[in-house]
Amino acid sequence: MSLPLARLVCLGVVTALLAAAAVPPAAAQPGRTAPDGDAPDAATLESRRHFERAEKLFALGRFEDALAAYGAAYEAKQLPGLLFNIAQCHRNLGHYTEAIFGYRQYLRLTPDAPNRDAVLRLIDELEGRKRAEDEQRRQEEEAAAAAAARALAAQPPTASARPRPIYGRWWFWTGVAVVAGGAAAGSYLLLRSNVPGTELGDIPVPPP
Repeated sequence: MSLPLARLVCLGVVTALLAAAAVPPAAAQPGRTAPDGDAPDAATLESRRHFERAEKLFALGRFEDALAAYGAAYEAKQLPGLLFNIAQCHRNLGHYTEAIFGYRQYLRLTPDAPNRDAVLRLIDELEGRKRAEDEQRRQEEEAAAAAAARALAAQPPTASARPRPIYGRWWFWTGVAVVAGGAAAGSYLLLRSNVPGTELGDIPVPPP
């Protein structure tokens, strides 16, 4: 069964379910009832309204809008066939995970679906696409990480990473100051020791 034909079969299922659950618009006028004698319920009519709008949007290729309309139809009336149409919208939008989920839910709720084989093929196809995309994404992430590592290794060391020369360190100049101070003190004491003594005490030697 081709994919367009599979969709048509499912749309026929949805339409039949909606027709069985509600009367056509002409029979919904005051004083009219459904063929089985039951009045149409508001939920079914609401679902039909959204479904008909979704069909027009899907035919125009407006899959985002069609998805929202099919979702509104399903919220109003939980008909399993609508899950197939929701999955088809996701498939056309490239939402493979959501599409696979929708197809499986449809088959779970409709085990004897007339398009079961076609839906199973769709699931296999999308799972293959999803694996290929995941592998490509993994390879791209690994390549980006390797390129970033190479770029980082090729960068020259920053100024803060270079070792500072010894004369640029604080403790070097502190040591120089201490040594200079000690030398000056030693020189002063040496000069004082060379001054001749007198009875009046030492005579300071004027500086040259």
